[in-house]
Amino acid sequence: MSQTAWGIIGAARIAREQVIPAIRRADAGEVVAVSSASGKAGPYAEELAIARAHDSHEALLADPDVESVYIALPNGHHAEWIQRAARAGKHVLCEKPIVLGPAELDAVEAAAAEAGVVVEEAFMYRHHPQLRVVRDLLADGTLGDLVALEARLHFTLDRVAGAGDLRLDPALGGGSLLDVGCYPVDLFGLLTGAEPDGVAASAVRDEPGGVDTRFAGVLRYGDVLSTFDASFDSLFRGTATIIGTRGSLTLADVFRADRTDGIGALVLETEEGTRELRPEGDQYAAQAAAFARLVRAGRRDEEHWRLTRYTTRTLDRLAAAARPDR
Repeated sequence: MSQTAWGIIGAARIAREQVIPAIRRADAGEVVAVSSASGKAGPYAEELAIARAHDSHEALLADPDVESVYIALPNGHHAEWIQRAARAGKHVLCEKPIVLGPAELDAVEAAAAEAGVVVEEAFMYRHHPQLRVVRDLLADGTLGDLVALEARLHFTLDRVAGAGDLRLDPALGGGSLLDVGCYPVDLFGLLTGAEPDGVAASAVRDEPGGVDTRFAGVLRYGDVLSTFDASFDSLFRGTATIIGTRGSLTLADVFRADRTDGIGALVLETEEGTRELRPEGDQYAAQAAAFARLVRAGRRDEEHWRLTRYTTRTLDRLAAAARPDR
């Protein structure tokens, strides 16, 4: 089993509830340190049985026992700390979206190449076996040629309880497109293997100058029409439908299969009838294990990096298309 020594940059809930337990389930190495700039590192480390707590991210990057870092900071801080980590010789798994635009992605990629470290984006859904099933059904012709893709990801963000939530701060890369809409966009790139030829988009904002709290987009990949919507204003829903000339495939929870104990729920409909598929996997643990393998091999996942480029550039185009001043 490939392993690496992990440091957690940012005492975030996703690290506590998902990523750190997944590293341990996957036996992908030991979490040896955590850092927080807001004084949370000590209690966080004690709660999660992490050996060392650093009161600054700089101190964690200077820790000689840390080989790799997981970055769980606000979106607007990702590019800066990926580059700092790379210059410190640390490999990086960074929470999605990895950066806020193509220019930041170029800078991050250059820093990683210069330092000779592995940098990967933490889109955990890519690692669930249900995505392999989908790709196999497309490759073997079961669905025929792609006609349309549909996806949505919504959840309820309590504006009162979440007052001051980073996802509502435009200066930190907040908004529903970057927080949840990025998943459908990434999925479309994964399934088509391309960037869209054209995009159109519309957004709803709680207040002028605020972040988008509801977002919808239409993307054209050659002859394939793709639509998605995302918001902070609905009960959780994370579905996708793939429509081909010979059949369709519906995924009940394509992005968060961890919510259903790792069991995917796919419904395949063709002229031969309807069939249910239930691939099972641990997407967060698979992500941690895959990253540790890349670190030990000393190379990045080129397919995932190509997809990260597609997604970053497409999100930038969608945001521009939905600007209020257009």
